[in-house]
Amino acid sequence: SRSRLGRIVMGATALTAVFGAVSGVGCAAFANGLRKLPPFSQPWKHAVAAGVGAAALMYNADLETSLKEDVERLRATRAEQNAEYMAEIRAKR
Repeated sequence: SRSRLGRIVMGATALTAVFGAVSGVGCAAFANGLRKLPPFSQPWKHAVAAGVGAAALMYNADLETSLKEDVERLRATRAEQNAEYMAEIRAKR
């Protein structure tokens, strides 16, 4: 099960990078279209846009993962504090 989860995460990470790269190329082609240029003129700009798009979505995925871990840690701390507080209230009764 652990290796399957690793493959799912790796697949999701690869898919995120591919989606970011495709989005970057699409944005570059759209920008050329707005300027009435052929969609794939200046191909180096598409390569840069693909790299930036992939990096941006990978950063976003990493940030989301770290925020989820932070929230889970805070929830565990809060649950522990609430349990201690309720134990104190019950002890006073």
